[in-house]
Amino acid sequence: MPIADGRDDTASLSRGKPRDEAILLLKMLNLLLLSLISLAADQRWVEVDVSLWQDGRADFVYKVRWNVFSGTMSGFYFQERTVEPYFDYENSYAVDEYGKEYPIEIKDMRGGKYDVILADGKRFGPGEITYIFHFGGDLGRSGNLATTTSEFGELVVLHWAPAQWDESLEHYTVYVYYPITVPATEVNPDDYGFRTEKFMNENYLLSYYGQEYQGEHYFTVRIHKDNIGAKEKMMIQQYVPASAFITEKFGRIEIEPERRKKFAFPYELIYMVLYVVPYLFYSNKKARNIKGTYSDVASLTWLRDDWVPPKIEVATFRKSGKVVKLDLIEASLFLDYPVNKILTILSSKLEENGIIKVVSQKPLKINVLQRPTGLRYYETYFLDAIKSDGTLDEAGLKVLITQVVEKVSAKAWDCDLKSTKAYYTEKIGAHSPEKPIDREYNKQEYYDYLTQREFMRRQYYDSRESAFLVYSEPIKSYSAFIRSDACHSACYVHTACHDACHSACHSACHSACHSACHSACHSACVSGGAH
Repeated sequence: MPIADGRDDTASLSRGKPRDEAILLLKMLNLLLLSLISLAADQRWVEVDVSLWQDGRADFVYKVRWNVFSGTMSGFYFQERTVEPYFDYENSYAVDEYGKEYPIEIKDMRGGKYDVILADGKRFGPGEITYIFHFGGDLGRSGNLATTTSEFGELVVLHWAPAQWDESLEHYTVYVYYPITVPATEVNPDDYGFRTEKFMNENYLLSYYGQEYQGEHYFTVRIHKDNIGAKEKMMIQQYVPASAFITEKFGRIEIEPERRKKFAFPYELIYMVLYVVPYLFYSNKKARNIKGTYSDVASLTWLRDDWVPPKIEVATFRKSGKVVKLDLIEASLFLDYPVNKILTILSSKLEENGIIKVVSQKPLKINVLQRPTGLRYYETYFLDAIKSDGTLDEAGLKVLITQVVEKVSAKAWDCDLKSTKAYYTEKIGAHSPEKPIDREYNKQEYYDYLTQREFMRRQYYDSRESAFLVYSEPIKSYSAFIRSDACHSACYVHTACHDACHSACHSACHSACHSACHSACHSACVSGGAH
């Protein structure tokens, strides 16, 4: 029989209850901490639309793609130091890889830093998600648009860089839309007085086209670079005739054009031999003392010249006659063959290789049998678009077409589009091509099917095509697709950005922006930090 020690057992029990609650709370905190620590996200790419207004204001649309490997992600930090942004919250959102949209919040953290997060405390992951946010700003007031006189006449220079990021990127692309109307999609920048700098041609892939909006085409410059390093700045400097803008509030810079000098006898050489050389010989110590001072002056001069290098180079762009190398799927989309035909060829090839099995044509149902390594990128996206019940996800197919459009655009940046179209039209249209354009998709019936020629399995392909029709109808063709909102989920350019932006945003752009001189463009402006 236990011996009583006089302690109150009920008191001991009552003290144990809060202890258990504390332990439970600690466990919950640990779980929360682990969930945050386990977040692993990679920033894949960034694309920026900059739509310039005649008075120097601009619409900015950032599209930032993240790949969340593990854990869940709320958002990231964005730094904007060139203009004071007036955010258009109604037209800012996130969209995942399946087309599902999420509202976002943008919180001002002060000092040009903003927290871009999913609204209502939501988190996403794993998977890929693209944050799309829109704001207005005034590049004329900030000094990033200025006038200058050069050998080419009165010009407006755009000297600006998009945000830097604390992670490396697969690519960084900036689209600059000028208030300059052009007759069609294909343009020659020289016809519109466009000029750029040598470093732009050396560091970036530049291409030019007319962006359609409400029946008009606007001159557009696409600046692209692959494999951007962490914190790397993508400086942009390019020129157009000043007549394209209303320049009353713009700053002004001067460019001294290079001039050829007439031959003159080098009297300075005699002076140097008689005076300078002895001075250097006998005053070496004094020369060493002033060397540091000279370096400081030189660095100040360099900073000034960095903003306006003395020479403007005529832009280089597409090379006449150059044909981009495309495979059959890419070439077919490029030539505007119907998307349902392209999906028919793609699915037939995968079925022949034992990767999928079509269990029903009407309605179309597909089983995935295996996922081998070494698939082409669009084959992987096609498999991703197949749902567990065998049906196809329309949003997933749009992702597939988006990826093909991106790849073709990146490959064709400096190619002759007319020559490329002529080449692949001839190759695909040939009755018996000597060499197929694609080693894997090399069956003659693919070419016959695309060009409406008769062949043995024609009925099989027609039946498959009609099954895909319901999925591809919203896309139809490459041309229709790149004009739709499916392309990158947004095609902002002289666009809805002008109309969808509520009037408060526009009127705010007229208000006094904080002082942002050109030096701000040189200061650190690093964004990122998934959380």
